[in-house]
Amino acid sequence: MSDRHDQQGGHGSSDTRFLDLEISKVMYGEAESVTREAFRELLKDAAKARIREVFGDRIDALAHTAVDELLADVEANLDIESRVKERHERRGDLEARLRAVFRGNDES
Repeated sequence: MSDRHDQQGGHGSSDTRFLDLEISKVMYGEAESVTREAFRELLKDAAKARIREVFGDRIDALAHTAVDELLADVEANLDIESRVKERHERRGDLEARLRAVFRGNDES
């Protein structure tokens, strides 16, 4: 075989990355995959619509309850953080007072 034949996609060619003789099948496979995914999304949307139709008010109430509980926990945690910070600040003051006591300068 000649070098020219090899460069044009002959059996001896090593650079065939751009040559896909079954590209139409590859493209159809992608289209089929996307079609199935789109169908699943439509089914999911229809299922969500039906669930909302039947249980919409209860779903909203359930979500509100869960959010309210989460926010109450956040508020409690923020309050605890604030108290711990205040306690650490007071403890720093305690250390200064103890140093004064042991130096013989009772500032209380």
